[in-house]
Amino acid sequence: MTDRTLAGGTGPGIDIGVSQEVAERILIPLLDNARRYAVRSITLGCAPRAGAVTVYVADDGPGVPEAFATLLFEPGRRAHPRDGHDGAGLGLALARRLARPAGGDITLDTTAPGARFEVTLPAG
Repeated sequence: MTDRTLAGGTGPGIDIGVSQEVAERILIPLLDNARRYAVRSITLGCAPRAGAVTVYVADDGPGVPEAFATLLFEPGRRAHPRDGHDGAGLGLALARRLARPAGGDITLDTTAPGARFEVTLPAG
């Protein structure tokens, strides 16, 4: 296994086209947010696509208010600034800023319950 392989469960690993450090810097803010807002569960998934890999991070928390979805990736913006959770609203903006130059992106699935983020990265 290389340092750019996503593995887990019983299936084979999936090679991604970014370093482990970049993948971690992209995924950790999503995992931190899921940990903060999940009521009971956090779901992770990974699926190969043509020339890409999509990683899903979902939680069963309150989700992102529809009116805030377009502002979500702006630095310093938080959907609920007075919710008692730490954070300055920079994690998602920085994660997207790393994903895009690497040939990927981060999007919010607005149709999913809770919050569900899709991270697309180039295949390795």
